[in-house]
Parts: sequence; structure tokens; C-alpha cells
Amino acid sequence: MASGTVLLRLGVLGGLLAGSAALAADTADVPRAEAAPVVPESSSVQWQLLAGGLASLDGYASTGYQGWLLGAGWEFPRLRFRFQFLAGLPSSMVETRTEVKLEQYVFGFWLDTPMLRSGAWRWSVGAGAGFLLFGRTAFARVGGLDTAGPRFVPALLTGPDTSLRWRFSKYFAVEGSLAMDVVFGRPLIGFQSAQGFEPLHEGWAVRPRLSVAMMVFP
Repeated sequence: MASGTVLLRLGVLGGLLAGSAALAADTADVPRAEAAPVVPESSSVQWQLLAGGLASLDGYASTGYQGWLLGAGWEFPRLRFRFQFLAGLPSSMVETRTEVKLEQYVFGFWLDTPMLRSGAWRWSVGAGAGFLLFGRTAFARVGGLDTAGPRFVPALLTGPDTSLRWRFSKYFAVEGSLAMDVVFGRPLIGFQSAQGFEPLHEGWAVRPRLSVAMMVFP
């Protein structure tokens, strides 16, 4: 009787061992899920291109001047550097005796830092400085006036700006900027008569400027 009990116990133990071995073999046959590949993080520096239009009140023509904006820059998490070229369309100042056409070109360097980021929106403040070139052409509308020939007048431009950007895709965004340009060395527009030089337009030393540009992130 005792030997029968021993044999029963050995049989049960052998069955358990065989079942465990079979379960381990089945588990080994199940393919394991591969680990997800590590995606490299994108660079924290972004190169960008800008193209758009601008309008500024300069104190010369009653409607100011309008023009085009082209730029390129690099954006870091906390700072952005931009080179911008501003090309103003010729503006006319017509008086009873004279007509003056004035062109303005700016090449400068701007930087800004974000004050607020929220999803696709970025609001920043900054400042810039650049070289401003005035192109002036004068015409006499009556006789007896002495008008100078076409000439270019160099000046300096600097001042603060603020911008608001909406990035609606990975590669494109729209940005609006408001700047207050301070100009040093602006020309005095006038004419030479028998009584001497008579000034007509001096221009403003501080000029508001609004621009809207399309941005591309290559």
C-alpha cells in the first residue's frame, strides 16, 4: 500500500514537470515584440526665409512709402537672428513748382526673443539696426528753379520691433511685425531759388513701420 502511494506521488510530480517544460517551450516559441526605434531629436536651430510687403509713415509723402521685404535668419530656442532687405517703391512729392521722387533701401540685422509661445503661435520682441540709402530725383515744374541732379544720401536706421507669428504647417508660417525706426542722417528735401534754398520736406526722425511676411522653413 505504501509503495502504491509512493508511485502515485511520483506520477503526479512527473506530470507537473512535463507540463511546465511544455509551457516553457510554448512561451519560447512566441516572438517577442521588437523595441521601438529611437527617433533622433530635431535640431534646435532652424533656418528660415522671409518674403512680404511693408508700409511706413516717413514724414515725406502724405501716404508714407510702401515696398518689399526679403530676409533670412536662424532661430534658436531663445533667440532669433535675421538679416533683412527692405526696398521701398518710389514715392512722389508734388508741389506747385517742383516734383521729387524718393526711393529708400535698407539692409540691416535684427534679433528678437520670444515672450510667449502657445502651440502654433509665437510673440516676440527685439530690435535691429541697418544701413539706409535714400535715392532722390528732383524735377522743376516751372522756370527759374535750380534742381539738383539725382543723388543718393546714406543714413542709419535703428529701433525696436515686435512680431506675431502663426506657424500653420511644418514648413510655412505667416508673421506680422510692427517696428519704430529711428533714422539718423535723413535728407532735407527742397529747392534752390533766387532767394536761396527753400526746404519743403524734412521727414520724421521716428517712423512706424508695419510688415507682413510669408516664412519658409527649409
